[in-house]
Amino acid sequence: MIVLGIEGTAHTVGVGILDEHRIYANLSHMYRPPSGGIHPREAADHHFKQIIPLIADALRQSKFSISDIDLIAYSKGPGLGPSLKIAATAARSLSILHNIPIIGANHSLGHVEIGRRLTGVSDPAVLYLSGGNTQVLAHESGRYRVFGETTDIGIGNMLDKYARSIGLAFPGGPEIEKMAAGGSVLHELPYSVKGMDSSFSGMLTAALRLTQSGAQPANIAYSLQETAFSMMVEVLERAVKHLGKKSVLLTGGVARNKRIREMVREMADDIGVDAGLTPEEFCSDNGAMIAQAGLLMVRHGKSEAISETRVEQSSRIDRTPVPWMHSDAPVENNESGAEASIKFIRFGSREAVEKIRSPKKYRVPDLDSRVRLERVRNEISILSALSEKGFRVPVVYDFSLEETTIVMERIDGTTVSEKLHKNIDSEKLAASMGMMIASMHSARTSHGDLTTSNLLVTGQNSLAIIDPSMGSSPAENEELATDVFLLTESLRSNHGDLPKLSRIFLDTYSKNMPDWKEISKILREIERRRRYLW
Repeated sequence: MIVLGIEGTAHTVGVGILDEHRIYANLSHMYRPPSGGIHPREAADHHFKQIIPLIADALRQSKFSISDIDLIAYSKGPGLGPSLKIAATAARSLSILHNIPIIGANHSLGHVEIGRRLTGVSDPAVLYLSGGNTQVLAHESGRYRVFGETTDIGIGNMLDKYARSIGLAFPGGPEIEKMAAGGSVLHELPYSVKGMDSSFSGMLTAALRLTQSGAQPANIAYSLQETAFSMMVEVLERAVKHLGKKSVLLTGGVARNKRIREMVREMADDIGVDAGLTPEEFCSDNGAMIAQAGLLMVRHGKSEAISETRVEQSSRIDRTPVPWMHSDAPVENNESGAEASIKFIRFGSREAVEKIRSPKKYRVPDLDSRVRLERVRNEISILSALSEKGFRVPVVYDFSLEETTIVMERIDGTTVSEKLHKNIDSEKLAASMGMMIASMHSARTSHGDLTTSNLLVTGQNSLAIIDPSMGSSPAENEELATDVFLLTESLRSNHGDLPKLSRIFLDTYSKNMPDWKEISKILREIERRRRYLW
């Protein structure tokens, strides 16, 4: 099947032609505003002028005529409405004029599928980084689930906005990469990770303040890259460990950056998984990726009539079925996580766990030392606070800030994640989690990485809390709401075949949490922030 794909979600219009065996053409043209960021109407005008010549050039390069094309695929969303409409209109026109079937494809799905095709990874944890999108994805229960996401702006938008503030042209990411190569001083910027979610607005504000204070732009660019990219590689590693994946995939426009590619490869090598780095030509928005997504959709039974072809400005990848994907059996690993490795030892007469936060090769030493030390101190503090309030947590026996290690009680138990995957007492567990988290939050303590992997079911069928190194005590409502959001997303994403669970958890939590009314408002705001804000 020969597919012509048309991409037009934001600043780039692209046309690609491929079949199951070969990519025949992949041409694009980027709108570059004379100043400022993307102006949607101007971008659409640019696409309107470029799209017909691009289609003609792609056909010429591939040595096909339009009559050879079996399918037209176009970018359905997410994206800028005016740009999306140009791509969709061009696709509909070709379909009607030449009687060619048509399909709308999710833009994010295109990035993932072209990456999988070109790197050969089958069932990866995906790090998808672009201007408007910053997500950790993985296949679960028939579709790609979002396991982590920015809670405010995308990483590419953050880099673009900083570049624009110092007079660099759009797109700013490549210019920041060039500047960072000349930097050597690491400024301390907010390292904002909660579970597998991330935040970049505070980092941008801090970088702008550094500029105002006279710091060298090259050092600020260096600090931005090292801090932001370290955050993203950390959450990718956390996803690999949480899901038991055997490979990772890096894709999206920011994935062209050589430093993030180096960091992902270092992390993958360190933990022994395969690294799929999408070839740079196919990281940026392009028509071939839309063609690839359309090809897979039609090959597996999806079709659209002309009357059904419409753009969806806030389209989500996790709403798109992917019947061609089959998840590999997860790798069980009880001796290490994204944060640390553990050893089972004896401490005197007691069985104990030694938790070791070893240096991360992908992080520069100064940043790595800071993050590891902060996490050790915080974990000890939160465990102590929870223990004092009567929660079942490991007792801390000993610790070393210099070695960034903690020796603590070994609690026999099975993770909630494992129990749910085996569908053992699932609904009862969801209710128990609602009760316990409401009680913990009523005591004004947050966990900070609240997933089903960080809760244990003990022999007495009660729940124990582990790994609260990113928590807070006393915690603000925003932090409590983030906990609830992380756990509901963990239930929806990792246990999507059990859709009742998140509802049961939330229902039980809301009935037992005095501040539920305020927390529910913040939850809705977090959900809104995580949608595409173009």
